[in-house]
Amino acid sequence: MFSLIPWTKEKGTRGRALAPRYEDPFDLIRREFDSFFDDFFSRWPTPLSTRWGWDWNLDMEDAGKEVIVRAEAPGFEPNEFDVQLRGDQLFIHAEHKEETKDGGERAKRYGVYERWLTLPAGVDADKVEARYRNGVLEIHLPKTPEAIGRKIEVKT
Repeated sequence: MFSLIPWTKEKGTRGRALAPRYEDPFDLIRREFDSFFDDFFSRWPTPLSTRWGWDWNLDMEDAGKEVIVRAEAPGFEPNEFDVQLRGDQLFIHAEHKEETKDGGERAKRYGVYERWLTLPAGVDADKVEARYRNGVLEIHLPKTPEAIGRKIEVKT
């Protein structure tokens, strides 16, 4: 039987493949899929993990005169949020630590969330407001007058 991998005919090579194993296209595809699944599933908590709140539903809406960012963040207190505007980037960080006693035993809960968002141009950084109500963090980012624009009438 013969192999589909070409072999060299030169002396001193002792039958090594022309294409080394690490350059095999199927090996490259396998490594890419392994990397993809490792990246994707590494964000999932393990069954015995004490972390919670690892992923929020996040929505960014352009409401005309302002941009509204809403993040569902149950279990946090308003003072546990760190919201910063750095250039055109919005940084949201929340961290919650809790220690309780259950029948003589101590239980610890820990939740952390961190997210960066790129905002559209023209946000007025001096007038940004953030509110936390009923487990939802809502950030209002007003636009500058230049970013709002104006309506132009189309004539016939």
